[in-house]
Amino acid sequence: MHGEEEEVLDGTQLAADWTFSGLQKFGQGLLDRLRGLKLNNKLLEKVNIVEIPGILEIRKQVQRLFPFNDACQWFIDRADIIFLVYDPSKLDVGPETEAILDQLKGREYQTRIVLNKADQVKPEELMRVQGALIWNISPLMSSAEPPIMYSTSLWSMPYEVGAPTRLLYAQERAFLRDLRSAIDKRVEHKIASARRFAVRVRNHAKMVDCYLTTYYNHKTFFGSKKDISDRIIENPQEYHIYEGLSTLTNISRYDLPDPDVYRDFFRLNQLYDFPLLSSTCTYFRGCPINRLDVAIAYDLPELVGKYKKAVEAAVHQDDKPPAS
Repeated sequence: MHGEEEEVLDGTQLAADWTFSGLQKFGQGLLDRLRGLKLNNKLLEKVNIVEIPGILEIRKQVQRLFPFNDACQWFIDRADIIFLVYDPSKLDVGPETEAILDQLKGREYQTRIVLNKADQVKPEELMRVQGALIWNISPLMSSAEPPIMYSTSLWSMPYEVGAPTRLLYAQERAFLRDLRSAIDKRVEHKIASARRFAVRVRNHAKMVDCYLTTYYNHKTFFGSKKDISDRIIENPQEYHIYEGLSTLTNISRYDLPDPDVYRDFFRLNQLYDFPLLSSTCTYFRGCPINRLDVAIAYDLPELVGKYKKAVEAAVHQDDKPPAS
């Protein structure tokens, strides 16, 4: 974080800041372990850098005092770029790393792999270490392409004697260019994030509406509404809910949660208590779900285009020579 003077903040102080106020929902266990550092650095005027240490690669289950993966997801959802930093001596992938990589599915374009302390690896072994790391991680990521990876040494000390200096310098420059690009595109990332959340809301609303429509189609006058809803919730494949939604809308089946997710959801929220989406429509204002569809398909992509044009115009204006 940026500050005029160097200052260490505890979790309670950080949570009082609107940027991190959402972390309060994870309990005092997280706040007791959360620390922030304010530095007078120009880079920090534009970005906040978050480090999540303490991933335990052991098979024995360790009881944490706060929901670790949920807290990680909170930061993942708000990140413009994500770096997974590995040590050459610790390339194994344990349960917690697998869980983190699972949370990063769909965000491969934001994820980078960093092999730190690469100057401590002999040049003839560096390729083997890089290959081993990619081999361990790639199967756990949903992308068919290997992740972007940098081999460098993230400290201010000179490289070790005998290290492939030219390669490490080139990797460090590429790493910094990537970071700069993420900073420059943070507005575009925010719009993309808003669109991603809008898609999830739209999909969920239409999914619930599809369950609800199926319920009303099979509801009888004397039948138990709970029994009917339970049959639909437990056996959505028999009622072709997922197939029907994919056929009638432009929503991909692969963008929808598994039926187990909705079984848990409807255990907490009774299916027949929801209103149909059609009941939210009015003659003058139309349907909220249709407006959300328009925002996803047209408004948000157009907003990105307008922003890019505004940036290009500003850059072009700055490049003009001053009038004599």
